Amino acid sequence: MKESDVGDGVSRRDFFHCAACAATAAGTVALPATAWAGAASAAMRGKEALHEFDYGAVQLTGSGRMKEHYDRIHSHYLALDNDRLLKVFRQNAGLPAPGPDMGGWYDADGFVPGLAFGQYVSGIARFAATTNNAAAHAKVAALVDGFGEAIVKAKNPYAGKNAQDQWAAYVMDKYVVALVDAYQLSGVERAKELMPIVIDKCLPYISPVSRDRIGKVDPPYDETYVISENLFHVADITGDDRFRAMAVHYMLNKEWFDPLAAGQDVLPTKHAYSHTIALSSGAQAYRHLGDPKYRTALINAWKFMEPQRFASGGWGPEEQFVELHKGLLAESLKSSKAHFETPCGSFADMKLARYLTSFTGEAQYGDGLERILYNTMLATRLPDSDGEYPYYSNYGAGGEKLYYHKKWPCCSGTLVQGVADYVRGLYFHDNDTLLVNMYATSQVKWDRAGGAVEVAQETLYPATDTVRLTVRKPGNGRFTMKLRIPAWAKGATMAINGRQQAVTPGTLAAVSQTWKAGDTIDLVIPQALRTLAIDDQNPNLAAVMRGAVMYVGVNPWEGIENQTIALPGALAPVPNQDQAYRAGVDGRDLVFVPYYAIDTERYNTYFKIA
Repeated sequence: MKESDVGDGVSRRDFFHCAACAATAAGTVALPATAWAGAASAAMRGKEALHEFDYGAVQLTGSGRMKEHYDRIHSHYLALDNDRLLKVFRQNAGLPAPGPDMGGWYDADGFVPGLAFGQYVSGIARFAATTNNAAAHAKVAALVDGFGEAIVKAKNPYAGKNAQDQWAAYVMDKYVVALVDAYQLSGVERAKELMPIVIDKCLPYISPVSRDRIGKVDPPYDETYVISENLFHVADITGDDRFRAMAVHYMLNKEWFDPLAAGQDVLPTKHAYSHTIALSSGAQAYRHLGDPKYRTALINAWKFMEPQRFASGGWGPEEQFVELHKGLLAESLKSSKAHFETPCGSFADMKLARYLTSFTGEAQYGDGLERILYNTMLATRLPDSDGEYPYYSNYGAGGEKLYYHKKWPCCSGTLVQGVADYVRGLYFHDNDTLLVNMYATSQVKWDRAGGAVEVAQETLYPATDTVRLTVRKPGNGRFTMKLRIPAWAKGATMAINGRQQAVTPGTLAAVSQTWKAGDTIDLVIPQALRTLAIDDQNPNLAAVMRGAVMYVGVNPWEGIENQTIALPGALAPVPNQDQAYRAGVDGRDLVFVPYYAIDTERYNTYFKIA
């Protein structure tokens, strides 16, 4: 597509200039370039019940499943070879291109050449900012420098024909998030300079109007409606209101946000990942524009998505929302292709849960975030050394965790970003409140007007039920601590310096006092075994849950899906193990373990229950 293809003889640059005028006419105040970033920040604070902490304020410490997975993924992406990642871009620009080919989706003749490069840079920058890893910061700078050299010289910003023909907007969005995070988190000034260059080079290949993706395989494939989230960030960074107008222009309002805000369930048949990640664009639109319809749309989308979820918290089947009244979730388990996307979908879902926690301050979204994190992103197989990445999980009989059939798929990008964001869901704050939203050994440093606050968390959760919070630095001591009590946590207890305080499942337990260094909160979160039916049409087809964690039967025998088991009552602890249970089934032993503990073994997720 050339500039003249925008229509009516209007150039794409003039088109977006007009879009900026239209946004102003619609009631959005146009700000001087130098004023926009600060004004946007102030507006955002006014529209949130709670705020996320910046990268670096929260760190995972000690041990535990979350920390182990976080460190492994950090190390894996830090070790990726720079020349290999940059090769396809250098080839496209006619520059020397040392290093082996990537293969799979990534190469010039791949499905979407260079697709996930930007997400790799973004994820590494997030790890770098959180862990203060100098090597990771240096890697981000080197990758941006190499990418910038190639992108400036190349006539076409896309590393291969399929990238521009299929996913021009989607790929541009990944370029942009790399530059946003490289600049904001690793301090790479070159990234800021490249933002308008990259966007202007990509725009001639992108539809001038936002087009909905139809289903899973039918064109158009390109997901123009995902680009707004990061365009709002570019407007903040550059002070150029053209990018804000562009973000507004590409919002998928008619097909998605408007009906959702009106309470219409428009999920069925929609491509699940792209429409869920589009909700992040809605979140930024709410922050920047102040239009409450976007907040309402996100709340309603979450409500409509809840019945679509498997016990893991992920949805499906085959990346597409279904018509629930047809019982298609249960029916999908019978298919030999009963595959359900993991890293991409869970990345979108985790972001949505965090946005909703910020906008509403409600406990239910922390419950959802925890369930999704432990059973999808954290439960993926580890990638190999040459581009094999987790893509699908299978909840059918004798399921397996599978790599995608081509190297370097899209989920290789969302995996690094999603894991790097584990720290973002642990704590939230407003001016006077610290919310402990998730439970993992960690520390948070909160700089506030009343003085620096530091709180440490120690726990082996979810292997065990106990959590201890210790105030290391209290500032002036005048703040409230809130702890999320999961809705399923019947019998939960809390003690402040040994003094018991009642808590209610499904709420945020508030503790207001003048804090001193050394003060403690001890929380006990009972994780009773229970079952969770797949849908309303099939109440006796259920998975086993312990707290937020989905448990599966390991190495199941053929036909087990047809046997009736008295779950959860038939389960008994395996001696000397915190997270394993045994059920006797017609003289055989079936052992249940957390889904996140599975790697290459076969498993069964859903059972007929008595």
